[in-house]
Amino acid sequence: MDKENTAEFRFLLELEGERRISATDLFELLEKIMVLGSISRASSSMGLSYRYAWGLIREAERTLEIALVEKQVGGYAGGGTTLTKIGKELLKQYRDFKLEVSSGLERFSSSFPSPNEPEPPEKESLTEDGVRHLLLASTMEPIETGLLDLLEQAFFKMSGILVRHIALGSGRALQIAKEGRVDMVLTHAPEMEKAFMAEGWGKERISLMTNAFVLCGPRSDPAGLLKLRPESDVVEALQQIAKLQAPFISRNDQSGTHLKELELWKTTGINPQGNWYVKASGVAGNLGTLRLAREKEAYTLVDHASFMISGAKGKMKIYSGNINSARERELLENIFSLILVSPELVPGVQYEDSSTFARWLKGKESSEIISNFGRDNFNEPFFALFSSKTAAH
Repeated sequence: MDKENTAEFRFLLELEGERRISATDLFELLEKIMVLGSISRASSSMGLSYRYAWGLIREAERTLEIALVEKQVGGYAGGGTTLTKIGKELLKQYRDFKLEVSSGLERFSSSFPSPNEPEPPEKESLTEDGVRHLLLASTMEPIETGLLDLLEQAFFKMSGILVRHIALGSGRALQIAKEGRVDMVLTHAPEMEKAFMAEGWGKERISLMTNAFVLCGPRSDPAGLLKLRPESDVVEALQQIAKLQAPFISRNDQSGTHLKELELWKTTGINPQGNWYVKASGVAGNLGTLRLAREKEAYTLVDHASFMISGAKGKMKIYSGNINSARERELLENIFSLILVSPELVPGVQYEDSSTFARWLKGKESSEIISNFGRDNFNEPFFALFSSKTAAH
């Protein structure tokens, strides 16, 4: 692929919902520190000031509440800086994430149009810069895994329509859709979605893909879930956690994950409360929840893809019961649906282009992306295509 056709991807980290830092700079800096053993030498090799480099690390450490580097003093070499164990783990997760997105894009790189090809004819819906835009409010999981970036890039190459996304919990995503701030939403909160459609806010709802929620926790298993009978399911596991008041982290943010957790607690007949039931505040999606669960030696509920990319596998274990049973599959089912905002109720939304995107998502190219994403680096896909024949309900 020609250099001029190669897309350069730069990643941003949003800290506490207020400011963003360059994840590309941060992780390249960590790479250089690991090799060169010094923040000064690492920043110099990147053409960055020492002040900027050290500030970048300190800001990330402060917000993430983890130590990424540790300084060594004295000795023959005069000291230096190394990555902490968690810093190395985070760097590895970033490499895996970036590789997954890059390898997926590479499969479609040959379809980039030649710079000499004629531009598509102009349409009335073209923006000032000549590119049509759509705005999508999406739940965190397709963004955190990198799948949504890949789908958006492939769709742009096919259509010339640029889809931009905002990362929000499902509840908040549906709310801003009512405010007319986005053209589409991608959520995994079935009951909220049904209400949204019934009220007329959505023109079309398309069940796109699925994965499963998992109940995970520390390998020390303070609730003794491994001692439950083999045919026990996630409901019995939650009842055991509540009985022994083992620590449990709730996302507590009206996201699809939080709503599923509440649904499961309702099934148990238990209203969780007390010091053992920790309502998370200000965590960044499922990855933030998992990090907090590791710190607290607690159980939590996330989707399987989030667990896979989080690096939690070595420190946490999945305790989701007998996933081969029909009951367990239904209890832990996680369906992601795309909803096109109704132009009748929300004038100004780009419904025609949204429909084009929706049709493309159900086509062969996007189906291959979804069904294979994650396989290259994790040996199994993160998501499966939705099928009404295999869905639990």
